[in-house]
Amino acid sequence: MTPEMLESLQRLAEKLIVHWDVNVQGIELIQGGQMALVWKIMTDDGPRCLKRMNRPEKKSLFSINAQNYLAKKGARVPGIIPTKQGSLYAKQGPFLFVLYDWVEGRTFDITLPEDMEWIMKGLANYHLDSVGYVPPSGIPIFTKLGRWPNHYVKRCQQMRSWKMLAEKTPEDPFSKLYVQEIDYFIDFGEETLLKLQDSHYPEWVAQCKARPNLCHQDYGTGNTLLANDEVWVIDLDTTTFDLPIRDLRKMIIPSMGDTGVWNDDVINHMLKGYESVNPLSVDQKKVMLTDMLFPYELHEITREKYGKKNEVLEDELAIAMQFERAKVTEINRIISDLG
Repeated sequence: MTPEMLESLQRLAEKLIVHWDVNVQGIELIQGGQMALVWKIMTDDGPRCLKRMNRPEKKSLFSINAQNYLAKKGARVPGIIPTKQGSLYAKQGPFLFVLYDWVEGRTFDITLPEDMEWIMKGLANYHLDSVGYVPPSGIPIFTKLGRWPNHYVKRCQQMRSWKMLAEKTPEDPFSKLYVQEIDYFIDFGEETLLKLQDSHYPEWVAQCKARPNLCHQDYGTGNTLLANDEVWVIDLDTTTFDLPIRDLRKMIIPSMGDTGVWNDDVINHMLKGYESVNPLSVDQKKVMLTDMLFPYELHEITREKYGKKNEVLEDELAIAMQFERAKVTEINRIISDLG
């Protein structure tokens, strides 16, 4: 960032912090991306975190109030410091700004078994602690409960539309491989939709709607800290109501997808950590495994290429396809073993 940009952000923080009853000793810009703005505010009472919410206001209000609920309940999320007027946020233009407690801790290295166990226990506690959250009157409810079938259909449609884009560049090795192989994965995605609808999924959704829990949606090493032998969860911007296994799938599959190889030890260790806090029934595990059958990793790689227009190598596509094929056999074996 240029000195001018840094000075501008410094002035912005100084202008905003007056909304809170704190005695400022210093301000340090921690993150200054296009949307993500985070400052460390040194005060007489210790460090605080000033953050610009990077979601639309309605979604931000849902997550801000969710975090406040969790913190007051004693969950390991940073507490929100109210403004002088008692509000959970200050508004500047179209953006909401929130002041949090600053959590000092270390990040996790999930290649270490003990760290993986810690982080999965933290996820389970997050799910359990969030049960009971009801947004205040007037705050829109954000939920993905029951919407997985729509997500499947949308992704299959996207993969079809990307095939048409790939056909326009037959000389590109990535596109050539994509056109040759993608129909199989689209068909399999549609078959997975039928399996999901025929599983415990609809019943579980109905149960969860009566007493929902939150899903973080971006849980991982970037949004967790270990402090005083406890897992702290940060950056709740994308939190929504959904089945807890959505977060599990988004942790488990990417941890193996990069290698192109299914690894029983990885899923067993992750589930062991999670279930030591929040056990899953056999039916719930089958829903999770059925969801894992969908070609998420392949979709993500292809979205980088055709959706985000980033350069992606043919080898990356080949590895993703290899993983998607390998995991089907392994997941069906696990489902069969469950009975």
